[in-house]
Amino acid sequence: MNPQRQPNFLLIVVDDMGYSDCQPFGGEIRTPHIQQLADNGVCFRHFHTSALCAPTRAMLLSGCDNHHAGLGHMPTAHATNQYMQPGYEGYLNSDVLTMPEILKEAGYHTYMAGKWHLGELEDRRPHHRGFERTFSFLGGGASHFNDQRPLSEFEKPHSEYTEDGRTIETLPDDFYSSDFYTDKMMQYVTEQQDDNPFFAYLAFTAPHDPLQVPDDWLDKYQGVYDGGYDAIRKQRLQRMKELGLIPEGVSQNEGSGLFGTWDELSYEERREAARKMEIYAAMLENLDWNLGRLFDRLKELNKFDDTIIFFLSDNGANPKEPHFYAPNTEESIEREYDNRLENYGKINSFLSIGGAWAEVANTPLSYFKLTTYEGGTQTPLIVSGRRMHKRGVVTDELLHVTDILPTILDYANVPYPSTNNEMKPLYGTSLKPCLQEETKQPVRNAFDVLGFEIAECKAVRKGVWKLIFMPPPYGEGDEWHLFNLKEDIDEDNNLARQLPEKYKELKAEWEAYALSVGYIEANGESALAKLGFEEFYRFDPKHRIDPKSGLGKAPEKNVEPTDLGD
Repeated sequence: MNPQRQPNFLLIVVDDMGYSDCQPFGGEIRTPHIQQLADNGVCFRHFHTSALCAPTRAMLLSGCDNHHAGLGHMPTAHATNQYMQPGYEGYLNSDVLTMPEILKEAGYHTYMAGKWHLGELEDRRPHHRGFERTFSFLGGGASHFNDQRPLSEFEKPHSEYTEDGRTIETLPDDFYSSDFYTDKMMQYVTEQQDDNPFFAYLAFTAPHDPLQVPDDWLDKYQGVYDGGYDAIRKQRLQRMKELGLIPEGVSQNEGSGLFGTWDELSYEERREAARKMEIYAAMLENLDWNLGRLFDRLKELNKFDDTIIFFLSDNGANPKEPHFYAPNTEESIEREYDNRLENYGKINSFLSIGGAWAEVANTPLSYFKLTTYEGGTQTPLIVSGRRMHKRGVVTDELLHVTDILPTILDYANVPYPSTNNEMKPLYGTSLKPCLQEETKQPVRNAFDVLGFEIAECKAVRKGVWKLIFMPPPYGEGDEWHLFNLKEDIDEDNNLARQLPEKYKELKAEWEAYALSVGYIEANGESALAKLGFEEFYRFDPKHRIDPKSGLGKAPEKNVEPTDLGD
């Protein structure tokens, strides 16, 4: 390690990994290289993201709230009164600066390999937002093999790969997403010709559905999940207690009750459910194996000890089945894919772990991706490296994904650029004092507030208190619920009526947050239904829906479609 030079940064994001999946957070899935990061760094217990992936990535790379950065809602879900309004563009907008833009200006090399999901048009791709070398998947999800098969017809416009800004028409025969992204990142750091520091963003699409792995990984977890949901949940909960992640008194979270129990499944249904989780686990072990290859390369290049590594998931585990992605249906999935048990995990299969396993993956939290319950927004965060001093498990700090940009700039000794009033403010705060143990002051105190909103799923955190509003299908959509998360990790005991003053306090905090970020409450009318498929995906800023006529202004010619949501 050379303390005189600026540190390198490696930012690793996995896609839809559950809170308790990896070893350092209690999982049975073999992730020794992620464990190595934990052994040489810090695991944070209370780190929060958005409940969906693109808003998280927008906040991660900009340090700004998702409503300021352009992902106030996920395409294709915009209401007519949100469509193309400021903060609801559906791509990373020009009102924010990105981490690679800032670091590149400061002399850093900037590399990216993996999932972008923040804009498909040429001037919105990663190569045009500060990355020097890129191999990127532009969309939300697709086949992990070389067929590039999109999740649905609506995902086609952005289900493509680019390198250094140019579209890649064909992929190698042996392409597998996690392997290839890692190969590219290894290539970029190896080909660097000078000793300048680098910022590397490695954004895996695993374990996002479809659940797929190369053939030699298919049977790595054979039989591990045959005992069912409760057996795995119980084992994870006990390991989390042993690791110091949760108190001894935390009881098993029985889940939402929305999904059948293991005992209610037939023998064949159990075989299918267990097999899906086997493939999912293999995807994560494969991802970890790839991290080992990258770490070895950095060590060979004598760059590992000078690198600070951040590891996180973009949201909680994914409950969505393949027919979730419009216009898919259960019948079309059955007709168009080979989802026989013997073909699970292979190139022409389309599987997800489903809601019951997603709840297990998020042990001990409630619910999952799509919701602002803790299972949707609380994910693992590991910060690792010899440049930082703190070690172990931290359970008393409330952190947010927007904290990572100011932390990296702080370690790089790069000031956030002075900007005009048109640029949006940073939402996060630097974690460096905490990581260096330079201060005993908390990152956030009992008076600091974090706000969350996506798809009308709303929440506000203040100290141990949380106020949440959840629309159907995971809530009634008729009232706010108040929880004390220190005493009620399950978010089960609604205190709104018992503590009306605390309720009013947090409701006022939510309203202040919503006003500050430009939240627009959806009017319930689908922009996609109003405009039609092709017009919706033009996403030109001039193409907004006239609130009086309800009709869209004519888009400019030769405007291509941009990014869709997953």
